[in-house]
Amino acid sequence: MTVSVSTATNLAYSLLQKGTSVWQTISSVSAIAYYRELTRAVGLASHGVGIGSFVYLRRIFERLIDEASKTAAKVKGWDPVLFQQSRMEEKIRLLKDFLPAFLVEQRQLYSILSKGIHALTETECLESFPIVRAGIELILDQKVAAKQQHDKMEEAKKHLTALQKKITDH
Repeated sequence: MTVSVSTATNLAYSLLQKGTSVWQTISSVSAIAYYRELTRAVGLASHGVGIGSFVYLRRIFERLIDEASKTAAKVKGWDPVLFQQSRMEEKIRLLKDFLPAFLVEQRQLYSILSKGIHALTETECLESFPIVRAGIELILDQKVAAKQQHDKMEEAKKHLTALQKKITDH
């Protein structure tokens, strides 16, 4: 499966055209970092640099894990020592409630990216790039959608509470 226009490009375009972006719903810093990493990966792949493109996709994956671990650290019972000592597959299991479902289900994506960086040829990485890029884009899509849904629910709760108060005060 290939995606004709990357998620990051669509969202960056949205930012430029509307003055806002769904990426801002994640956070400005994260959005910019994801966009830069994805853009570099795509750029390198388009110039025949397969291994380098995998490096940037893996950085996105690792950033997602890092952000999820910071969220999990706020939860009672979180064991930061266990997390730090775990391999990536176990880290993903520990963070399953804080990560996009596609990442959890397709956690082998990390080992594919690592294998690409350490063992595959440029050609093998370039041939695999559209597949792993689509996986990263799906993960980012889910992250954005979850944030949008959360924000929409919070907004609805606020308005319903205000409406209830208004109706009750009559």
